[in-house]
Amino acid sequence: MIDVLLAVPDLPQEQDLVTDATARGLRIVRRCVDAVDLLAAAAAAPLAVAVVSAGLPRLSGDAVARIAAGREGRLVGLGDDDASLRLLRDLGVRTVARCGPSSAATATLLAGLMSGAVEDRQSDGVWSTGYWPDGNDAHADGGQVICVWGPMGAPGRTTVAIGVAEALAEQGRRVCLVDADTYAPGVALALGIVEESGGLPAACRHADHGSLGPASLISCLRRVRGSWHVLVGLPRPERWPELRAAALDRVWDACRESFDVTVIDIGFCLEDDDGPGAWARRRNAAALTALAAADHVLAVADGGQEGAARLMTAWPLVRAAVGSTPVTIVRNRARGDGRAWAAALAAVGVNAPIRTVPSDPTALARCWARGRSLGEGARRSRIRRSLGVVAAGGVSG
Repeated sequence: MIDVLLAVPDLPQEQDLVTDATARGLRIVRRCVDAVDLLAAAAAAPLAVAVVSAGLPRLSGDAVARIAAGREGRLVGLGDDDASLRLLRDLGVRTVARCGPSSAATATLLAGLMSGAVEDRQSDGVWSTGYWPDGNDAHADGGQVICVWGPMGAPGRTTVAIGVAEALAEQGRRVCLVDADTYAPGVALALGIVEESGGLPAACRHADHGSLGPASLISCLRRVRGSWHVLVGLPRPERWPELRAAALDRVWDACRESFDVTVIDIGFCLEDDDGPGAWARRRNAAALTALAAADHVLAVADGGQEGAARLMTAWPLVRAAVGSTPVTIVRNRARGDGRAWAAALAAVGVNAPIRTVPSDPTALARCWARGRSLGEGARRSRIRRSLGVVAAGGVSG
């Protein structure tokens, strides 16, 4: 017998499914009335298969991710029309099945799916990741994602992120700059943007409720100039629990689909500060999901000896988080030729291309004081030209 947590209170077949399941090798161990009830049941019965419907009260993308955590695919969405199937997929349910003409047929379908008799792909009313009821691939390729990280000590992550985003926009690309720093968000401050609620938390709420699309994403953005948009981060760092991993993954996908390049400014800390599970809370989810989604990572370090030392210390965490994703080191606020700086990194195994951004405190102070970008407040500065080179390398390399 296969243990099942049945959470489909809105489906007309729910009552009869309980009766028909036993004859098909399914044991309904609990009928759940809402997502919170299902979360508790899933924690108590980790080997049971959870069956959910789109109309389950309090169901969200975050709840789906928590239910699925550690269940090795033992989560099935059940719907009776295309709209409910799509909503389940938008909420993150990887495998969904359409109800049969009768409860007995539905129970047979579920039993076949759970036992492996029904193949996990588009067939027999079952759709798995990458397939939609209309046969279209759910994860089409889109734009590139550049993630800007740097170790603790304010190495200039935000300055680099803004400069790279602006340079790419001036090249004619549609660019979205995202502030995903959960410790010291500063993009809005640097650009003079007044934002009370935060665009990234709003986008995450849309993602959590399955309503994130091009129109809802645009409503969360602030246009800076031309084709350059900003997704403002947390208005206060203590609101980091609003940025959950499952919702962030869908935000990155939406940005990739809507823009040529998405530049994500993340915080310094890369520790996975809580283990997996139904009730896990991860302050660094924004940084870790952004690195996982990135096509290229810019690792920003201060050009002095202390900056090199801090990069060396954090490098193992960076490599573990990015895997095979290309990384370029940005030596920021650089003075001198940097040969000794680069040699010190190479001596401890920090091997990556290095781009240099010169020290130009006067230009930066002028921009920060007026809430302007480098292109607006220091257009002829050396730092702006060097960030244009960094931007070009981040996209092509």
